[in-house]
Amino acid sequence: MSNVKETNYYIKKKRILMRTFNVAINIVKQILIDKFGELKFNKISTYTRDEFETLIPQLPYVGGNDNHLTDSLINAALLLPFLRFFEKEGLEFMEIGNLTYQLYEAFYKVIPPTDDIFTEEFFIKEKEHAKNSKARKYPGDWVLDFVESDGKTFTFGVDYIECGVYKFYKSQGAEHFMPFVCISDYAQAQAYGYGLKRTQTIGNGAPICDFRYIKDGITPRAWPPDNLKEFRKNE
Repeated sequence: MSNVKETNYYIKKKRILMRTFNVAINIVKQILIDKFGELKFNKISTYTRDEFETLIPQLPYVGGNDNHLTDSLINAALLLPFLRFFEKEGLEFMEIGNLTYQLYEAFYKVIPPTDDIFTEEFFIKEKEHAKNSKARKYPGDWVLDFVESDGKTFTFGVDYIECGVYKFYKSQGAEHFMPFVCISDYAQAQAYGYGLKRTQTIGNGAPICDFRYIKDGITPRAWPPDNLKEFRKNE
């Protein structure tokens, strides 16, 4: 049963989270104006801000500041109102994906990384995180395995057995958007200058997400996703 700390975590951060929303929408403002026009942008801004504020107390507690994936959950919640708006506007599924990828690219070009994921300190923390995740202390959390380097093709890997964002989106009846949420990882890797390879994701119906990270590697643009194996479900 959730204690008071868990229940109030996001509510106490509401002012900060709404400021984060304001920063994010300013970053993607021109993309949305180019797509929908100035008047429609004002409608988008109001709708998505109100929807995000509604989602804040619905976010599951997954460890708060002690879990670096809490930020991933918050960012996914911030994106969801935009996805819903695009769908209400009648955009085709892949058109939503294309627009969403543009938003990700703009966002990650401005927002700096919070961690250097190729340090020994990060590896130690991630191994501990993987070990602790097996206890499933928080139902809405991720469950993962740390994968050591094969010495040739990748620096380290992470296999996600359960995905916190997928669980949250499913609770919102929005899991059909997950393929577009998943490819944000490629936009992030490209912006931050490391390589990312992956063949499957939970968001695309697979049993795991098999991330493989390459220090100083190259991540090509992932839209359109025709060359991403995780999108080609029937192969």
